Amino acid sequence: MHLKTIFPREQLISANYILAYLVLLKLLIHFFTMSEYGLHRDEFLYLAMGERLDWGYLEVPPSIAFMARFTRAFLGDSVFAIRLLPVISGAFIVLLTGLMARELGGGRFAQGLAALAVVVSPAYLRSTMLFMPVVFDQLYWVAGAYLTIKILKSGEDKWWLVLGVLSGIALMNKYTMLLFGFGLFIGLLLTPQRRMLLCPSPWQAALIALCIFMPNLIWQHIHGWPVFEHMQALSKHQFIHVQSAGFLLMQFLMNLFTAPVWILGIHFFLFSKAGKPYRVIGWIYVTAITVLLLFSGKAYYLLPVYPMLFAGGAVLFEKHLASAKRFWLKPALISVILFGNIILIPYGVPVLPIEKMTQYAQFLAKNFGLWEPLRWENGEIQRLPQEFADMFGWENQAATVATVYRQLSTQEQAESLILASNYGEAGAIDFYRNAYSLPEVISFKGSYYLWGPGVPLLCPLNPVEQRPAAIGAVLITIGIPEAALKDYYEEVAYAATITHQYARENNVPIFICRNPKFSLEEIWEKLAVYRF
Repeated sequence: MHLKTIFPREQLISANYILAYLVLLKLLIHFFTMSEYGLHRDEFLYLAMGERLDWGYLEVPPSIAFMARFTRAFLGDSVFAIRLLPVISGAFIVLLTGLMARELGGGRFAQGLAALAVVVSPAYLRSTMLFMPVVFDQLYWVAGAYLTIKILKSGEDKWWLVLGVLSGIALMNKYTMLLFGFGLFIGLLLTPQRRMLLCPSPWQAALIALCIFMPNLIWQHIHGWPVFEHMQALSKHQFIHVQSAGFLLMQFLMNLFTAPVWILGIHFFLFSKAGKPYRVIGWIYVTAITVLLLFSGKAYYLLPVYPMLFAGGAVLFEKHLASAKRFWLKPALISVILFGNIILIPYGVPVLPIEKMTQYAQFLAKNFGLWEPLRWENGEIQRLPQEFADMFGWENQAATVATVYRQLSTQEQAESLILASNYGEAGAIDFYRNAYSLPEVISFKGSYYLWGPGVPLLCPLNPVEQRPAAIGAVLITIGIPEAALKDYYEEVAYAATITHQYARENNVPIFICRNPKFSLEEIWEKLAVYRF
C-alpha cells in the first residue's frame, strides 16, 4: 500500500515539518555549545592522523584521517570547524530515526517521538559533538538499520547493493560495523527471511563491502594485524574495569528518560505482531548486546542500536494510543522525555561553565546516586565525567613545553625532539606546534609509534620527511618518570610541571634529557613493547 494512502497528505507534510524542526533543534543545540570547552584528547589523535594519511592505523581504520584532512583543509582549525562534520552527522541520525518510524508504519507522532528521543538524549548529544569515529559509526548503523527495514519491507535487490556500499564505507571507519553485519546474518537465519540468504543479493552486498574494506585489510596484513594487539591491550587495561552490571546500568542511564520508548522498541521488534516482519532488527540488538556483554565492551559501544529501538517503540506506542484512545499520554510522555533530559543535558553538552559542571555532577551523584557517569576507564570515580576532563589543559601544556624549549641554547633547540608519554599529549603538541614554534613531537603510544624514528614506512600515502642524524640528542619529555629516562640518557634534568585543575592530564612532569646512551632508532626499538 502506498504511503499516501496510509497517511493523508496533510499529515505527511506535518511529519516532514516535525522532522525538519527537530533536525534544526539538534543543530542549534550544538552550534551554541560545542565550542565552550576545548578539543578532546582523542580528537587530537585523529587530527594528527590527518597529517599522516595511510590505509590504516593501530587504533582505527583510515576514514577518520581523511575526514580530518578535509576538515582542516576546507573548514579550518577552530573547535567549531573541527566538530562541524560530527554535528551534521548527528542531525542525519535524527532524520533517519524519524524516517525509520515512518517505514515501520508510524504516523507523525511516532516519527516525531522517535526523532525527539535522539535529540534530547545526553548520550547522543555528547557523542555527536566530538570529532571521533564513534559518531560516524552511529550514523552508519542507523543508515544500515534503515536500509535493512527497506529490504525487509520491499524485498528489492537494489537496497542490498546500497547496504553493501554503506557497510564497506562503515568498515573503513570502525570495525564495529562487523557486529552489525553479524547481527543481520543471525537475524536472517533465525527468522522466515532466511530465504533471502538463498538469493545472490546479500552475498553480492558482502562482496562489495569486502572490496571497499580491502585496502585496510592489506594494511593490517603488512603490519602484522595490530588490530588484535590493540584489542588485547584494551581488554587488559580498560575492558577489565567493565562489569556486566555496570554495563547494563549505563544503558539505562545513557537513555534514562527515553527508556519507555526503547524498551517498547525491544518488544516491538521481538514480540509484537506488528513488528513480526522486522524481527531481524530485534536480533541485531540481541546479538550486539550479547557480544558486548561476553567481551566486556564499553557501555557506549551499544549506542548505535537505540535509534532503531526508538523508532519501533514510538510506532508501538502510537498504535496503543490509537486503540485505547488515551491521547493524554502523548503530552505526558513528551513532557517526561523533555523535562527529564533537561536535568541530564549538562552531561551531554557543555551548557555549564566547567566549575559549575563540577559542582552539578557532584550534586547529582551525592543526592541522586548518579556516580556511574563519573567513573573513568580505569574504574575510579572522579569529580567530572572523563570526556569533559579530557577537554582541558592541552594548550596550557603546549605553552609550558614552549617555555622549557625556549630555555635551551640555539644549538640544543636544533637537536631537540619532544617525547610524549601518550597520544593525547603528542597530539596536542602537534596541534599547537606552529603556534608555539615547537620542534617535532614523537610518542611510543598508539599510531604515534609508527611515525617514530627507525620504523619503516610501509605504503604510506604521504611519507614523513627524514630526520637529521643529530635530532634527538636533546629530548624534552612529557609525563615520563625520571627513573625510566635514565635508562636511555646520561643526564636527566627536571624542567617544569604541567598543572590544570580540571584536566585529566594534571601534575605532569617535564624533563630535559641530554647525552643519549643509544641512538634514537635503538631507543625506539626498546620502547616498542609500550606502544599499546
